Amino acid sequence: LVSKPPAVPPAPPSCRAYRRASPRRIMSHASAYSGRESSTTRNPHSAAVPAASFAKALAKLSPEERILGQWRAAYGCPVSDEAKAQFCIHAVGRTFRLSDVRLWKEHHPQGRDNETGGTIYLEFFYDGTPAELDGKQDEFNKAFENMIEQQLQERRVVEFRKKLTARRRGGRAADDAACDDGVTDEDWKAYLKKPVPASEFSVRSFREAGCMLQFLVCQTSLSLSASEVLGQISFQEHFPIDGKAQEPSKSDKPLPNWAYGMMLCTAAMTGVTMIAWWQVVRQIALVP
Repeated sequence: LVSKPPAVPPAPPSCRAYRRASPRRIMSHASAYSGRESSTTRNPHSAAVPAASFAKALAKLSPEERILGQWRAAYGCPVSDEAKAQFCIHAVGRTFRLSDVRLWKEHHPQGRDNETGGTIYLEFFYDGTPAELDGKQDEFNKAFENMIEQQLQERRVVEFRKKLTARRRGGRAADDAACDDGVTDEDWKAYLKKPVPASEFSVRSFREAGCMLQFLVCQTSLSLSASEVLGQISFQEHFPIDGKAQEPSKSDKPLPNWAYGMMLCTAAMTGVTMIAWWQVVRQIALVP
């Protein structure tokens, strides 16, 4: 008997077509996309559900269910340019630039949002391949962990400064304000000395994704509070701060070339369809 090879899950249509292509065509595509990074253009996709349509419903849930629901809603939404700039990882002699952050859905099946155990599983998509980390995964993991901790610390400082500014504009009496300045300085020093809440960040595994642009996907886990902070940076429209909605992130990067071609084809097909219907209506109107 001849043993059969293990079944391989079917690849997306675009990937299957890419793998069936001739070597010359593959090399042509590879040369066209070599050195290109996702950070040079903005993601033309959008979330399946607009953020405003479910914000009130999520606000009524427990923190655990709300944060997980926000990550579900942000799935497929373009990551902010701020996150792309701040979440870079400098390791193994190069800079890995963020392309996307998504919920690791295998660990969060639908209908079990209240069973996270205080842990959120996320996938970070970076320009690159797992082969670049051969023998250097520990160095990359350490740089990744340091980046996450730095972002959490910087976020706490930014939020404290905003609250401090709001207190100073609170319309207090002059003598109270003078006293308040001294207390605020002490609070500020004490605040900075406090340890950052445990992020419980851990890199679980790596995988490769993409057909034309290749991505190094870092599959991670971290605490609820840490995942909320990262969400507030990555998807402002989906993650409010203290219950107050943030301004949606606006990207100044151009769309990829294929998006313009798609819009042109859509406009052309719409025009052809309208002309065809006009001809049908005209013929019906001419019938006695």
